[in-house]
Amino acid sequence: MRAGPAAFAAAFVLAACSGEAPSEPAPAVLVVAGRQVDFVRELATGFGEGVRRVPGVGQKIIGPETVDNAAEMRMIRGFLDGKHGSISLFTFAPELFADSLGKAAAAGTSLVGLHTIPAPGSRVPLFIGNDNLAIGTQLGEAMAHRIPAQTEGLVIIGSPYPGVVVLDQRASGVRAAVEKLRPDVTVLGPFDTKQDPAANKQAWKTLQEANPHALAFIGVGGADAHSLAELRDTHPTRIDGGVGTDPKALSVAGTGALVLVSTEPYLQGLLAGAIQARCAKDGDELPAGWLAVPGLVVDTVNVGEIVARQASDQARRAWFKPQADAILANLPDHLRPLVEAQ
Repeated sequence: MRAGPAAFAAAFVLAACSGEAPSEPAPAVLVVAGRQVDFVRELATGFGEGVRRVPGVGQKIIGPETVDNAAEMRMIRGFLDGKHGSISLFTFAPELFADSLGKAAAAGTSLVGLHTIPAPGSRVPLFIGNDNLAIGTQLGEAMAHRIPAQTEGLVIIGSPYPGVVVLDQRASGVRAAVEKLRPDVTVLGPFDTKQDPAANKQAWKTLQEANPHALAFIGVGGADAHSLAELRDTHPTRIDGGVGTDPKALSVAGTGALVLVSTEPYLQGLLAGAIQARCAKDGDELPAGWLAVPGLVVDTVNVGEIVARQASDQARRAWFKPQADAILANLPDHLRPLVEAQ
């Protein structure tokens, strides 16, 4: 397993976990947008596993099937009064929830950000997620090392949500790494590749048709990796890059034609669920700071291991257990100042 320092999308965990431990802890609730999105499903699966690590605490996972900020807002409104136990909120638009989260904090609900940096005003003391600049740097370095030195040409970066902080940071990391290691290469983008799967695939098809001789196409969102894998041709000299563990993308990564960086959403969800559940059961206050979850480069060296890991919930649980155990056993050692989150 290769892991570096490390987070498309946004998330928050809310937990009413202070004071004396209740005799019957309230369930840990996860509210998400876009339950059909692959990495959201992994967040939810990991969250459930994290809660199950703490006997006596129940769980509930709800949210719209598609990305719908308004529907998500309606679902969470009834849980913000500090009386409903621990609540995890995943949203693609953290700034839209800042006011509600601030009011929740004022009502006594402890807040934790998951996967994306909390928006100003949300009064979130704990953030669990990647170092997204590092995620981009990992991907950019992996791609640059596969481009021969002194090669001239184009590298095209795409993002399904330009302007979303975590994705912009990934794109910045990719650009900086490629330009540093391959100064003769021209990096363009990030271009808007859209979140909708069909629109995303068409956006990448258009970019490839407009740049048929590009050295590489690199996407920083989960939808990008799937589209790049589906559009992959037999071009003998091009290697593309993406983020995530989409099954189709993993298949192409096994051929050496695609390099991936996994943001490890299962582990992020697991840590959030376990911390919330333990807090709810013991009545302890949540820790404060940034719990950084490292990314993982996936290529021909380890793709077989990752495919096996992703094959079942049981395999994921076994694969992540040592890493999760180590973090949860020494949580203070893994926390960084929240102001450093990126």
